[in-house]
Parts: sequence; structure tokens; C-alpha cells
Amino acid sequence: MATAITPGRTGTLLLVPALLLATFYLFDGTALGLPYPWNAALKASGIVLLALYAGLKRFPLVALALALSAVGDVMLALQPAQMTFGIAAFGLAHIVYAVIFINLIRTGGTRGLSGYAAAGVLALIGIVLLLWLQPGMGDLRIPATIYNGVIVVMACLALMSRAPMIAVAGALLFVLSDTLIALGLFMDYDPAWRGPAVWVTYVAAQFGLALGLTDPRKS
Repeated sequence: MATAITPGRTGTLLLVPALLLATFYLFDGTALGLPYPWNAALKASGIVLLALYAGLKRFPLVALALALSAVGDVMLALQPAQMTFGIAAFGLAHIVYAVIFINLIRTGGTRGLSGYAAAGVLALIGIVLLLWLQPGMGDLRIPATIYNGVIVVMACLALMSRAPMIAVAGALLFVLSDTLIALGLFMDYDPAWRGPAVWVTYVAAQFGLALGLTDPRKS
């Protein structure tokens, strides 16, 4: 008897090509060297598949956050880069992720003192980083400041919630990835390893959030 292909199983099959496409983009500009705008499409393609994965798993808010992230990827990969629109798209994605974590707190409670303490430490780090980076933000000061607040709040909610640890790790990796981006944009800190590290931590963050928030049984 043939095995039925359910939407959930079909979604799981998307994870491998999503990871492969994200890995291919890591080598864009070196081994691949795709011309514009195909490189922009490649950048977003893996995250688009993750959004489809979440949609097929029937987690529409997770799918929406990933779709907004893919829009942000495209905005930042355009020539010239549309920084304000990219920041806005990712900011909206983090708001959606924050709503998901709030819902998890409402239904499952918090991690208690340890979660609050971890969130407090992260909030303090976020404030210090923002104050340090602000002098170099220039015209992006307002959107970048708002974005910093949104992503830190999202990650703090993740730490406080009883979300699966893979999702919490994803939220923290997102903060790390964006911090590396900010160091390049606003502090002119751009060693050779920064670009690959930004992409690897970003992809790991999105996979962690996608997997963790679509399977509450994970821990």
C-alpha cells in the first residue's frame, strides 16, 4: 500500500533544499558568482522554502515571519540596497516572532526567575550596544534604533517563554547575526570572517525558529 504524502511530510521535505540553497548563497561571489539579480533571488530562496514549510505545517504566523524575512533579504540584496525597506521588513518579522512568543507565554507560562534574569541581561547588553553604535548610524539612526529595540524585545520574550530551546537559540542567533551586521555598517568593522559569519548565524537562526516554533514538542 502506498504511503500517503501529508502536508506536514511534504513540508519536511522542503528543509533539505532550503538548507542547500542557503549554503549555495554562502559561496556566492566566489565559487558561484551568480549575476544580479539572480544572486538576490538565491539569497531569499532558502527562507522562502522555510516559509512554505511553516505554512504546510499549519503555523501561519511563523510562515509570515519567514516570508517577511525573505522580503528583507531581497531589499538588502538589491542594487542599490534598500536599507530602510529591508530594516522595516525584518522589523515586522521580529514583531510577528514576538507575538508568537507572547502567545507561548500566555498558554504555557514563563521559565520563571532564570528566564527573567536572562532577558534582563540581554536587554542591558542591547542598550549598551545601541549607545555604542549610535554615533555611526547617520541617516539610519531612527530606523536602526527602532529595529534594535524590536529584536531585543523579541529575543527577551523568547528567553522568558517556555519555547523549545532550539527556537530560543534561533532568537539569540538572530541578535548575534544583526550585531555583526551593525558592526560592519556603523563601526566599519569588516574582517574577512564577518560576512560568512553573518550569513551562517542568520540561517541557523531562521532554521531554529522555524523548527522550534512549528513543533512545540521539541525541547
